[in-house]
Amino acid sequence: MSCKTLLILVAAVLALARAKTYDRCEFAREIQTYGVPADQVAVWTCIAQHESEYNTAAVNWSSGDHGIYQISELYWCSTSGTPGGGCNALCSQFEDDNIQDDTACAQLIYGQMGFPAWTTYQYCNGDVSQYTAGC
Repeated sequence: MSCKTLLILVAAVLALARAKTYDRCEFAREIQTYGVPADQVAVWTCIAQHESEYNTAAVNWSSGDHGIYQISELYWCSTSGTPGGGCNALCSQFEDDNIQDDTACAQLIYGQMGFPAWTTYQYCNGDVSQYTAGC
């Protein structure tokens, strides 16, 4: 096993130990505390549900996407052990129970590319009020 593979494995195990799966309303409420505009909360809640089922430890090993928003290691974070990418972060940072940094990175991506940066936006484009209904 290579050193890089071992580091990725260790980071994944540590992230699982600090992971959290949100419920829909808990997620919607929390992202508002990080400055997500009220008119975007339902869309972000929909995206997080389709990307990770609100699981902070979600990793798509084939695409290299990490965390509750499935942030791409190709452009936005680094797996090299040194923060990098557009969000100047380690991808493993997006796999713990703290979604403040995930949300900040997602907002940066949104600012540059809009919601279509997430392929799951196809399910979240339109009336998504059901994602925050009753919250």
